Amino acid sequence: MSLSIVKETKIDTEPCIAAWNNKLFVGAENGSILTFDANLSPGTSWTAHAVQPFAITASEGKVYSASNDGGVRVWTLNGDKIAEYSASEADIGSLSVSGKYVYTGDELGNIYVYEQNELIAKYNVLEEVKDIAISPPFMFTARDLYVTVTEVKPDQSKDRFITQHVMEGRAPLRMCGSYLVVTSRSGNSIQLHNASLDTKFKKLHEVKVSDMILTGLSVSDGFAWTGGWDGCVRRWKISEDKLESAGEINLGACINALVASSGDNAYALLTGGRIVNVKAS
Repeated sequence: MSLSIVKETKIDTEPCIAAWNNKLFVGAENGSILTFDANLSPGTSWTAHAVQPFAITASEGKVYSASNDGGVRVWTLNGDKIAEYSASEADIGSLSVSGKYVYTGDELGNIYVYEQNELIAKYNVLEEVKDIAISPPFMFTARDLYVTVTEVKPDQSKDRFITQHVMEGRAPLRMCGSYLVVTSRSGNSIQLHNASLDTKFKKLHEVKVSDMILTGLSVSDGFAWTGGWDGCVRRWKISEDKLESAGEINLGACINALVASSGDNAYALLTGGRIVNVKAS
């Protein structure tokens, strides 16, 4: 199966991070958030931060963004500000929404949990949190060398947690059903793990996905999409505890971020201001 470019657009600033919630949200180096429909036609945009956003996610009609100019800011899908979480002790570099909870992670290892825009719990995993993935009651956090598996129950305790497992790996990482997909310590492979305490989060498979450092990882409908400094977007089918190649395309420029809207459709943010819609056919 091959991948092809179906749409492309260009913006006047460097696109850095992206999220999907029935339309594409792009965080740019000038601090703005730009929106596009599925065909990359531009929609509303707004200034979210004074500097480049570090993290962005979108869920249930809300957009969450963070930078080093304060805490997390919450927006409507059209850019109206809903709330702002108070600044953490350090820069927030990761955001994740799971059910009614919003999880944020900072460079000091703090995890803050919010419900209805109110802080309800805080944990510390002892190292910078570059990415978070949630599969209740487990929280997977990563920096550059290890993935820490922490059992948390924010509805029961504001600060108590259990560290259940530590394994090699680094950000980015994503949940896909009962699987955890995590970047290897080398930075150019991905690992497929069983996200179960019963199996001790066993590593099932590993494949090389980039000739250089992986910068983008997204999962949807049983497929993982990857992109890196080598300019290649690759698609992987998760089947029978393995990652099977399901298409690739070289976009000719470093990929800053990648987000999949479905198993056969993804958007890549490229250095130089390009945003490319890639589809499997």
